[in-house]
Amino acid sequence: MVVDDEVNLRFAVERGLRRAGHQADSASTVRQAIERLRSQPYDTVVTDLRMPGGDGLELIQWLGSYSPSTKILVVSAYITDDFRAQYENQGAIGMLEKPVEIAKLIALVEELGPRRGFYGNSIEVELFDYVQMVALSGRDKLVKVTTPISEGMIWFEHGDIVHAEYGKYSGEIAFYQLLAVGRGTFTEVFCSPPPQRTIMGSATGLLMEAARRMDEGILDAEPADAEGEEPIEEVSGLLELDAPAAPRGPGSSVPPPPPDAGGATGLLDDPETRELMLGQFFEFEGVDGVAIISSTGKVLAEKMGGNSSLVTLAGFYMRGAARIARSIGYNVFDGVIARSESGQQLVMVGMGATSAVLSIEPGADPERVRDEIMGLD
Repeated sequence: MVVDDEVNLRFAVERGLRRAGHQADSASTVRQAIERLRSQPYDTVVTDLRMPGGDGLELIQWLGSYSPSTKILVVSAYITDDFRAQYENQGAIGMLEKPVEIAKLIALVEELGPRRGFYGNSIEVELFDYVQMVALSGRDKLVKVTTPISEGMIWFEHGDIVHAEYGKYSGEIAFYQLLAVGRGTFTEVFCSPPPQRTIMGSATGLLMEAARRMDEGILDAEPADAEGEEPIEEVSGLLELDAPAAPRGPGSSVPPPPPDAGGATGLLDDPETRELMLGQFFEFEGVDGVAIISSTGKVLAEKMGGNSSLVTLAGFYMRGAARIARSIGYNVFDGVIARSESGQQLVMVGMGATSAVLSIEPGADPERVRDEIMGLD
């Protein structure tokens, strides 16, 4: 669509596009353009900036909110340095100063390329679910969220949230506070780079941490109340869980520490004790990695051979198992075996206030390793 109040230029561009094999339409005002955009999709909008009855910047902002996949070519004699600084690096926007050569304009339209994907009518969707969809799409987006309390902004890069702002908050806590409100509206606005990067983990990890906070009723907790828990990262591959073993026999080789939660965790502050607690598991054939993890999935100590993804997987495993345990019984996960789609095998061993997640080397029998550690026949 060509949007310009200059009749001769508008018709010349439309005619040139048609001759080059493109379908083309035109509008003389921003209002007319928006009405047409509401009723049918366009691959590209070619627009002037200064027009009576509304300017091109208003149209650009509308497209950013309601049709962010539509490409934009700005053709104007009023492209300022500030405008260039804000929009020049956006892949969906091209710029061309007047007076314009029709052939060059057509070449820029073709360079921008067609709009891709399927598009339908607007639907109602929860913000949590929307973030999941953006994470799967891998797109860059800027989303404005309006709640009864305040307004917030969420920046996505390649599907991951890199910055969030809400009221006095920024970063992960801003995202959690937004979700905690539980009602409001959100809309995509024209994407611009974030003012800073305050969130380093994946969107999946952020959502999993939000889900945990929802479960525990602390989604809107202030940072000081969150006890320094770390959000877990994205985990590739699903986990297949085997049923837990029977309760430990009297000959269990790894006795749990004292039941006091603070004391059990505090033991790990001492390097020598931490080394002993990790090292006891390597005495069993088939164990090639150990992580000691809290019930919230926080890694307290680990020896996984520098494999950070395996440490993340262990934390994810513990968090999911603990959530099940809260529902159907304490330590129900003790002795559970998990297998990822990539073939990784993990065994969980309850240790009172903490648990050990053991990595089992390829080819070893995790049931045998588990039974030996737990003193089962």
